[in-house]
Amino acid sequence: MKARIVVICLSLIASTLTGCIGDDDDSSNSSSNCDDDALDPDLYGVWLLHTYHDTTIKELHFQSNGERTTHRDDPDFDQACWYIDGDELIYEKNYPQQRKSLWHSYYYIDGDLLFYSQIYIESIDMNEVNVGNSYNDIPTECYLFHKSGAFTDNTTLNSTINSTQFPDFCTWIHADPTGASPTDAWDSTHYLAQDHADSVTTGSNDNLLTIEIDEFFGEIDWSVSEYDYGFWLDITVNNQQYYCLTGDQSADCIISFSGIDNYYAVWEEYEIATITENGVDICSVQCDIQINFLHLRQEDTLPGTNQVSVQ
Repeated sequence: MKARIVVICLSLIASTLTGCIGDDDDSSNSSSNCDDDALDPDLYGVWLLHTYHDTTIKELHFQSNGERTTHRDDPDFDQACWYIDGDELIYEKNYPQQRKSLWHSYYYIDGDLLFYSQIYIESIDMNEVNVGNSYNDIPTECYLFHKSGAFTDNTTLNSTINSTQFPDFCTWIHADPTGASPTDAWDSTHYLAQDHADSVTTGSNDNLLTIEIDEFFGEIDWSVSEYDYGFWLDITVNNQQYYCLTGDQSADCIISFSGIDNYYAVWEEYEIATITENGVDICSVQCDIQINFLHLRQEDTLPGTNQVSVQ
């Protein structure tokens, strides 16, 4: 299933999505400063956000002149554009005499359904220099839109959603009619820690442990600032406490994953974490490693193996 990349504002969930835009794509007669020579016609028109409640209509309008409009004009920026650049579709906000923001998301269209998941936001200054990126902390949860007028009632819409295969980048959807959510994985998952196949030595770069998901209930993602708040391990060996981190070279031990996470940290099925000494001889001969905590976010821990004999 081919994923395409779109930039869609995460604040869709808040104010920018509330209200009505209009059902027809009549933008051909309007003036626009947006480019219209590299667009995806499948996105043209009005899309409605699928939610649990229908009391507030939330819409997106992708126009054929390159504009992406919402229910109201925002005085903080001149115009909102969407356009394709290579394999990406960019949603661009221009702030007068200040800066612009580029919103990047995966998206996939299946009939009258639009799946998307924001990846990150670029902040560009007046000199066209990237001054920072802001990442989505729940990248595997998608938001789902449906084409305006395509479904006569929620029963038909929900039935269509339930019978549609989600794109590869989308493990969960917001307001899933089945009630499934990312918390299912967090609530059900246990980890399994085991002795690494390599033998320990008197050196200070031994592979000590492997950690994997014991029973898979869905991908688990954690703070994309993983080097600061993400995956880390608190262990004790011979009454000495050690901390293992993913990217901090000053840590006692390093955690590396078998998978590749381009924009964020996601623990996928069959993915294995390896715990390796980082200049500290934690275990030279057979030893018992007490696992005190396994953190995947700053405030979250997973239950699982609490002691492993390493040799």
